[in-house]
Amino acid sequence: MSQEDLSAMIARVALGDRKAFASLYSETSAKLFGVALRILKDRAQAEDAVQEVYVRIWRRAGSFRVGQASAMAWLVTIARNQAIDMIRARQPATLDYDEAPEIADPAMDPEARAVLGGESQRIEACLGELEASRAAAVVA
Repeated sequence: MSQEDLSAMIARVALGDRKAFASLYSETSAKLFGVALRILKDRAQAEDAVQEVYVRIWRRAGSFRVGQASAMAWLVTIARNQAIDMIRARQPATLDYDEAPEIADPAMDPEARAVLGGESQRIEACLGELEASRAAAVVA
């Protein structure tokens, strides 16, 4: 199908011609599916993308300007953008470092280690002042 025929078909789709839309689908769906599949690398997602592409084509056919770009380039651009949008949507959102929840460190922080070290030295000093039998009773 020539570019002129595609352009005319898109113009008829812009006027709400369902037959032209069906013809446009049958002439271009394989190519647009290939574009989506190449980007998404998943057959089911590519099928979903193509479905959304044709919804966009139906709604935006009036925005196609003959002579600005080829009809097929316009259709492929819609398919490419839809596939990229789907990739962006499936990527998990990242948080800024300041917004991320703090994760507790299972190890003792230096201050806690210093306090614990000082306490153990005092306990050892106190045990040293006791008789050996009483110190042994406290430790056991």
